[in-house]
Amino acid sequence: MAPTINDKDDHLVLANETLASPELPEFTFRNVMGDIKYLIQVLINDPFYKRLVGPIIVFLMSILSRIVITMIPYTEIDFSTYMQQIQLVKDGELDYSLIRGDTGPVVYPAGFITVYEWIYDFTGQGTQLAAGQSLFSMVLTATTLLTVVVYCLIVDMPPWPLLMLVLSKRLISIYVLRLFNDVFTTICMIGVTLLLQLASYTYSILSTYLFVLCGVAADLYSLAISVKMNALLYLPGFIFVCYFLLGENLIKLLLVLLIIPLIQVLVGWKFLIPLYHDEEAKYLRYQYLSNAFDFSRTFLYKWTVNWRFLSEQVFLSKTFHKSLLFLHGVVLLCFVVFKFTKKHMIGKSFKHLIGDFFAIHKSTVNPQNILINQRLGPKYVFLILAISNVVGILCSRSLHYQFLSWYYWQLPALLWFAGFNVYVATVVLLIHEYTWNVYPSTELSSALLVSVLTLVLTGIFINSLLWHPDKEQDDRDHKKKNE
Repeated sequence: MAPTINDKDDHLVLANETLASPELPEFTFRNVMGDIKYLIQVLINDPFYKRLVGPIIVFLMSILSRIVITMIPYTEIDFSTYMQQIQLVKDGELDYSLIRGDTGPVVYPAGFITVYEWIYDFTGQGTQLAAGQSLFSMVLTATTLLTVVVYCLIVDMPPWPLLMLVLSKRLISIYVLRLFNDVFTTICMIGVTLLLQLASYTYSILSTYLFVLCGVAADLYSLAISVKMNALLYLPGFIFVCYFLLGENLIKLLLVLLIIPLIQVLVGWKFLIPLYHDEEAKYLRYQYLSNAFDFSRTFLYKWTVNWRFLSEQVFLSKTFHKSLLFLHGVVLLCFVVFKFTKKHMIGKSFKHLIGDFFAIHKSTVNPQNILINQRLGPKYVFLILAISNVVGILCSRSLHYQFLSWYYWQLPALLWFAGFNVYVATVVLLIHEYTWNVYPSTELSSALLVSVLTLVLTGIFINSLLWHPDKEQDDRDHKKKNE
């Protein structure tokens, strides 16, 4: 039977209804709350929205630092001593053993002198504290910005680690209420991380410039060391990452590493006096090297944040110090042998890697090496550098309150790498923050701090998906299919 005119009209109406825009949900309180809940969920968990959350975090950190400066009084600890030391240098003193202030002698390399000479002038010989606090507020904001960029290069990371960057009261006070030199080493090391991430990201695009990028990273790394030596904790990770980014070419790696001592000589030139060899020059050189690079310096038990649960006798014993050094080496070696150099990470067996090591002038890197993968490389560059740093911090002979700035910027990301969800990570972060806000530290607070750092590193080590990038991708694809 042929269709009638009415049948055709019905078909046209149906077609128009099909092509029409879907009906919007009813405007109700329940629907609005559902939309808000969805927005919060994506801002916490959807990696795409890091680009939205990031700028907000930078702006928020800037505002918070200004509020802290306005609402909380400045606390004098070492800044006036820094200024007294700089005054002596400006007066012509070159004997490092005689450069001292109220709280002691200068114990940092010459990069510290250079930075604080500029701050000395900027703050009117250290008298204009408001100017100094504003400067450190800008350093805090710049550090936050660099950290956000570093996090955004980890493509599959959700936004919630970014949100945690602003949750530390102690961190902000270290910057704008204490004016410690640690913060300059920290911003340099975040810069080093970013440069090596960029080298990883552009490996297949700008391979001819990788040596330059690694060289600039080594330059900045050496500058960080020249301000405070805690940057040396990154050295194992720095060497490991650069070796692969330079194509496993040992000659190129050695040339890059040669930049580090060269920069130290240039920065410390006026104290090293390398062109003179008389007795006075030798004496001044010895005083600089022995005071600025003193690895045997003892720490006071009353200031320790991490080992208060031990007796002072144990804390000061050389056996304990040697045990920590041994533990440091063992933990790093475990990560290198059992995680960093597995075949699914570097594209070849460990035996093959050792064999290629002796082909010193050739590029032997496997194309499947995760560190030269444009998508995943920046993620593992960050992870390896952060692990190198935090393992050293866990095994440090002592942590003082300002040392939080050494690694807090990495901690939220490491909580994610450990496989914690946002709820567990928040609890761990709050416990960690508690340990740094107890003054003086107690047996409980120090035991909790060591436990948190151990928990994070253990979580990272046993997170099988993290160390099998192919399985991690399959798991992510499976989750998307089920959504």
